[in-house]
Amino acid sequence: MPHYKKIVDAIEGQKQVDNNWLVSFLQRIDIKPESLSKYQDFKHDNDKSYGRKVVYEGSNFIVYIMSWAPGDFTAIHSHGFSDWGSVVFFADTNHRLYQADGQKILLAGKSIIPKGSVVPVTGDFVHAMGNLTDTPFITLHIYGSDKAISNANDFSLVYEIEKKQIQTTSGAAYINISEDFSKKTVHGLQTNVETLVDYLQIILPYYKKNNKHDAVGTIEGYLREPETYFIKYEHEMQYNF
Repeated sequence: MPHYKKIVDAIEGQKQVDNNWLVSFLQRIDIKPESLSKYQDFKHDNDKSYGRKVVYEGSNFIVYIMSWAPGDFTAIHSHGFSDWGSVVFFADTNHRLYQADGQKILLAGKSIIPKGSVVPVTGDFVHAMGNLTDTPFITLHIYGSDKAISNANDFSLVYEIEKKQIQTTSGAAYINISEDFSKKTVHGLQTNVETLVDYLQIILPYYKKNNKHDAVGTIEGYLREPETYFIKYEHEMQYNF
């Protein structure tokens, strides 16, 4: 039986799921990444900033395998309708935690989440994660709702600092996310210098890999002189990206 099937059966057999139960269960069954390797996708399209595969979608929860080739990273994002959920880390993973307040986003912490960790997730958990090493790895993600919502990650918010905007998506959190995944866009996202510089350093390799020359020039300019970001008009940002 695939390891994810054990997880699915346990969740569907549990009368009430919350993060205390889910984290404890996931730690107890000791999932091996080799059992999930058939779902890995390290050769995903370059325009998608990490690999993302649904392995199961139930009546109120969804299970993904995310694949992280060297340099892969998410955009800053929340987790939609998720009342409960967890991420299982099979390798040391670069992580950023953020504080979101309306149309303002600020860096709250930088860390390496250790291999073997199980981290609880709810809808208002705002973060970014990825692989700044030379070795590919996968992570297991579960997002669930107390209501009958199969894609509990739906209506996630993606904070695109480089474009000064917030996109509402169906759950994907790609850098430079396509309009195909977007439900709504709100302009006027604000941040500070520390958050800006840290995030631009993370996303710059993505834009270089995709030959987005105008965007690369804009980002490199902001990294040299961050103060210019705060005086650029919104339409200038959109033109370059």
